[in-house]
Order: sequence, then structure tokens, then C-alpha cells
Amino acid sequence: MAYQTDVKPTRAGLLALRSRLRMARKAYKILSMKLDGLILEVTRLAPEVKKEYDLLITRYTRTKFLIAAAYMMEGTVGMTVAAYSVEVKPEIELTKRNVFGVKVPVITGKDIKTDVIERGYGLLGTTLVIDDLADSYEDLLAAIVAYAGSEATLKHLLAEIERIGRRVRALEHQVIPTLEETELYISRMRDEIEREDTSRLFHVKRRKEAAAELIDQERKTRTEG
Repeated sequence: MAYQTDVKPTRAGLLALRSRLRMARKAYKILSMKLDGLILEVTRLAPEVKKEYDLLITRYTRTKFLIAAAYMMEGTVGMTVAAYSVEVKPEIELTKRNVFGVKVPVITGKDIKTDVIERGYGLLGTTLVIDDLADSYEDLLAAIVAYAGSEATLKHLLAEIERIGRRVRALEHQVIPTLEETELYISRMRDEIEREDTSRLFHVKRRKEAAAELIDQERKTRTEG
């Protein structure tokens, strides 16, 4: 039998133990509900992350192909000039949101998609492959940002599921059974102590009654004598 030995077999100790048991059962219920919610969220999010990853690979493959074509048509000098001519720089913003009490990162991009006339290089001095490559790069960056945010959220949720799962299992298989066994053990000890106290009080009462009867008999004997 697994039980705690640091709980005194008193009424106050038993009440405190029952209070801890109620709190443990309540915590188990709340954490189990949270765990179920997180698992459902991960189940919903995982296919989306897979689609974003597939899209990322597709756009990466296309961008690699366009880079090779652009170097062939524009050369290293033309590619370098077009790259350094870009005036609008994309920015990445990191915030957080709450998912079932878990703070997960939100990654968003700013100025990722730009208009052709905002790219800085001259339209007449470049071929269409540069425009196609710029579009492909922007699409790739957008896919990277989307996938990074979703993957980070998924990793945070999985880590929280593992952490809460350990606590739920500990409550279910260790904490609550131990408290229940301890409550049963203390209750039995209390019953045994009460029975011993009742028996002792009964014997004390009988001895007092016997002593009183003896005193009465002696008193009657002296009176009759």
C-alpha cells in the first residue's frame, strides 16, 4: 500500500488531506480538458503545416530554377545590380497569441510583396526573367514566413502537450492514488483510535462505577454496624 507517512492521524490532518485530494482531482480534470483541447488544436494545425511546407518546397524549387535562368541571361553583373537596386526591404514582426492558455509565437511579414515599379531596377534595362525571379523570391519569402509561424506554433503546442501529459499521468497514477490510499489508511487509524478511546472510557467508567458501589457498600456496612 502506497501512502504518505507524514500525515498525522488527527481530525485536522484528515481534513487537510481530503482538501488536498479534492484539489488534486480538480487539477486533474482541468488539465485533462486542457490537454484534450491542445490535442484537437494540433490535429487541426498539423495538416495546414504540412501544406505550407509542401508549398514552401515548391516555391523554393521554382526559385532555384529561375536563379539559374537569370544568371544565364543577365550574368553576375546584371543580377548584382538588380539585387542592390531594391529599395523596399521586407520586415519580420514577432508577436504572441494565446491558445488554450499557451503563449505561441505569431510571425508576420511586412513589405514582402511589392509592385514592379517599387523594386528600384529599371524595367527597360532588365529582362522578364528578373521580374519573374523577384516575384518568385517574394512568394518564397511569404511561404517561409507562413511556415515558420505555423511550425513554431505547432512546436510550442507539442511541447506543452508533453509537459501537461506528464502532469496528468502523475496525478492519475501517483498523486491521486497515493492521497486516496493515505485517506483510507488515516480513516482506519482514526476508527481504531476511536474504538480504543471508547473501550478505554468504558473501562474507566466501569471502574468508577465499581468503586462507587464499593464505597456505598462500605458506607452501608458502617451504618448498619
